[in-house]
Amino acid sequence: MRQRTFLAARIDQWSREHPRRLDLTLAGSMWLVFGLSSALAGLPAFLIATAVILPLVVRRRFPTAVLLWSAAAFGVQLMVVPIPLPANLAQAVVVYTVAAHVVSLPIRLLALGAALAGSVLAGLRWSTPPEYLVNVFKNAAFLGILSVLVWVIGNLVRGRQANMRALREASARLEESRLQRERFVVQRQRVAAAREIHDIVAHSLTVVIVQADGAEYAAEHAQPWDRGDAGRVFATIGRTARSALTEVRGVIEVLREADAEADGPGEPRGAGLGLAELRQLVDSVRAAGLAVDVDAEPAAFDDVPTAVRFAVLRVVRESLTNVLKHAGPYAAAHVTVTRAQGGIMVRVEDDGVGVRRADAIADHGSEPGYGLDGMRERLRALGGVLEAGPRPGGGFVVEAAIPVAVLSPSARPAGFAAAPGGMRRSGE
Repeated sequence: MRQRTFLAARIDQWSREHPRRLDLTLAGSMWLVFGLSSALAGLPAFLIATAVILPLVVRRRFPTAVLLWSAAAFGVQLMVVPIPLPANLAQAVVVYTVAAHVVSLPIRLLALGAALAGSVLAGLRWSTPPEYLVNVFKNAAFLGILSVLVWVIGNLVRGRQANMRALREASARLEESRLQRERFVVQRQRVAAAREIHDIVAHSLTVVIVQADGAEYAAEHAQPWDRGDAGRVFATIGRTARSALTEVRGVIEVLREADAEADGPGEPRGAGLGLAELRQLVDSVRAAGLAVDVDAEPAAFDDVPTAVRFAVLRVVRESLTNVLKHAGPYAAAHVTVTRAQGGIMVRVEDDGVGVRRADAIADHGSEPGYGLDGMRERLRALGGVLEAGPRPGGGFVVEAAIPVAVLSPSARPAGFAAAPGGMRRSGE
C-alpha cells in the first residue's frame, strides 16, 4: 500500500522536481497580488513593481543578474515613488535566492550588504516627521533585521542542499562499491569454477591418455588381441569420463550452494560426495596402471560441508595425477584420509623415483591456480594448509589439513599447525 504523505511534503517534492514551474508560478502569483495592487500608487509604481517581480522567473538561473537588476529597480523606486510598495517583497525573495543558490561567498555578502544599504535608504526615504530620526532608525532596523533573517535562512537552505548532495554522492559511491564487490565475488567464483574444471578435466584426460596409449600398444604388439582387455580399457575410459562429468556438475552445485548460503532443508551437507566417490577416483587411477592403496576412516566425511569434501577429492585427485605423470612406471601410492581435531587430514605419498622432484614441483607450481600452488591457494580459502615435498627414503608426499568448518586462515584450529617437514596432527 502506498504511504500517504503530508500536503507540505508533496508540495516540497513537486517544487524540487519542477523548479522552473515553481518560479513561474511564484512570479505570476506575486504579480497578480502585489504587482496589480501597486498600481494604486500610480503608473510609475506599477511599472516598477512589474520590473521587480517578473525577473523572478529566472531567479535560479541568473541569481546575480537578478540581484543587480532588483537593486537598480529599487534605486529608481526611491527616486520616483515616495512610499513603499507591496512589490518590495520580491526583493526579499531575491536576497533569499542569492543566499540559497550562489556558492560564492563574496556575492552572498554583496546581497546582504545591498539589503542592509537598501534598508537604511528606505528608512531615510519613507520616514516622516515629527520624529523623523526615530522613524528612520525604527524603519531601518526593522528592514535590516528582516533582511538578515532572510539571508540567514537562505544560507541554511543552501547548506542543507549541499549536505543532501554530499549524502547522495556518498550513497552513490557506496552503491558503486557494493556493485564492484558483487562483480568481484562473481568473477572469483568463475575463476574458481574454471580452476576446478581444469583440474577435473586434466586428471580425467591423464587417465584416458594412459589407457588409450596402452590399448594402442597392445593392439599393435600383443598376440593375440584380448577382447576382454579391450573391453576393460573402454570401460575405464567411460567411467573416468562419467566421473569427470559428475564432478563438473558438482562444482556448479557448490557455486549454487554458496549463492544460497545454506544447504537445502532436510538434506545433509555434502550429500553425494564421500568415500564412494573417493574410491571411484582411486579405481580410475588404478585402471591407468598405478598401484594405489587407500586407508580412509568410514566416518571421515560425516557432517562435512560440500566445499570441504570437494577439497579432499581435489587434493587426492591432483596428487595421484602428479604420481602418474612424474613418479615413474612402477611407482605405488598410498592415500590416507583421517578425521583430526575439527577437520580432515589427507596424506598422499608414493615411492616412485621418476623425474627429479624439484623439476616436478617447478612444473606444477609455475602457473597460479594449477598444481601444488593451486591446491594451497584453494585450501587457504577454506582455512586449510598444505605441505608437499620429497620423502627422506625416496618418493614424494603431499599432506593437507582442512577444517570441517570453513574458516579464515587466522581462525585455524590449533590441531592444524604446520611443522617443518610436513603437517602433523597435535598429539603425534
